[in-house]
Amino acid sequence: MIALPEPGYTPANLRSLLSSAGITQRSAGQLLGVTTRTVAGWVVPVDERGHHDMPLRLWLQLIQTVATM
Repeated sequence: MIALPEPGYTPANLRSLLSSAGITQRSAGQLLGVTTRTVAGWVVPVDERGHHDMPLRLWLQLIQTVATM
């Protein structure tokens, strides 16, 4: 199981999850059916320009995918 810095989706948790699983932003986008640019917006810290919240269903889908790897 991957330990995340905070509960739920946060940009820090997404960066940690991707790093721990060895998944690039491009690969994450392919797994989730979104563009690399979209994933890049999700990993930007909340208080920085360009941040976009990741939809909960995609966060849960990514967690499930990583858990089965």
